[in-house]
Amino acid sequence: MPRRVRQVSDAYRHRGYECLCGNLRMAARALTLLYDMHLGSHGLTVNQLAVLWSVLAFEGATMGRIATAVVMDKTTVTRNIAALAAMGLVRPRRGDDGRERVVTATARGRRIFCDAMPAWEAAQREAGDVIGRARFESLVVQTRRMARALSTGAQHESAR
Repeated sequence: MPRRVRQVSDAYRHRGYECLCGNLRMAARALTLLYDMHLGSHGLTVNQLAVLWSVLAFEGATMGRIATAVVMDKTTVTRNIAALAAMGLVRPRRGDDGRERVVTATARGRRIFCDAMPAWEAAQREAGDVIGRARFESLVVQTRRMARALSTGAQHESAR
């Protein structure tokens, strides 16, 4: 092994848990399991709920608008929209210019969303109980701010 590779490997091999991204992703996976456990009886994953929530919040929104709202790449939003459409919860259609896809919630989608809210609230409560209510509320605000700040910065960088 080249000397430089060995030196860098030795210097960094025990520092993986210092990585903000890695730690947030571990936390996100743990939270995803918790929320999916609660939402599973409604046939939804937490990712699908986030997309459905945005469809309801921005009724008649484009896939791009939904992707921006949930800070999710368009491919992942497209997969989630396809799954929600297959379940009869949303209806995608061509936009006015024919290039965009506009998504609306169906009556069934609205009903499933309403039925899933107690499960979502239970997941919220459980997460708050585990990490403490004040910390939970603070993390909700901080992570939302972080997502908006970093996604805006990334959009500006990719436009250059």
